[in-house]
Amino acid sequence: MVTLLVMTNGRKDYLLQELSTLHLLRGPFSRMLIHDDSGDVEYGKWLVSLGYEVFQTKQPSGFTKAMISAWEQLKKDDNEWVFHLEDDFIFTSVIPVDDMIKIMNEHDDLAQLALLRQPLGGRELQKGGIIQSHPERYTDCSDGQLHWVEHQVNFTCNPTLYRKRLIHGFPWPVVKDSERSYGPMLYAAGLKCAYFGTSLDAPRVQHIGEIRVGFGH
Repeated sequence: MVTLLVMTNGRKDYLLQELSTLHLLRGPFSRMLIHDDSGDVEYGKWLVSLGYEVFQTKQPSGFTKAMISAWEQLKKDDNEWVFHLEDDFIFTSVIPVDDMIKIMNEHDDLAQLALLRQPLGGRELQKGGIIQSHPERYTDCSDGQLHWVEHQVNFTCNPTLYRKRLIHGFPWPVVKDSERSYGPMLYAAGLKCAYFGTSLDAPRVQHIGEIRVGFGH
């Protein structure tokens, strides 16, 4: 079974847009946890009113500490899988989570299977996408039916599927630029990351977070 983890920090308008597209996320979900790092009591009450399980930090702690806190909350269920979702993404097509699980079950060296977003800024826009910005760093793979693109570029907290055991074997690091540092930890252990689909597929999610309030990355 899968736990859906939604990371938020007070951006209600973005979260509402995201929640309106959750019906496109198809899979064996048994728990949905919203982790709120805003420290805003009223925002926390509003989240609870939506009917979801909510864990709220007492005050804003920043990205790194929020990740560590959220992963501690994930340990409270026995689900094998986590689908990780930040609050400023919307789904633009149906996401077959069962297919994503099948790929990862057959390839134990994959630490995550993420969803491609649209190109943002600089080289990505110039070249036409994340993968297109540096195609030499990515490898298209297939089992004859399903497709994924392997790499050792970065671990992303953009919409992604990973195993629960990841949080036990590789705890989130308490360092500056922790997201950037996490990938090399995995690669040193022989693991890889991947995107679901082919390198030519259209993005399956759209990043809508023009207003950034996070800190402590």
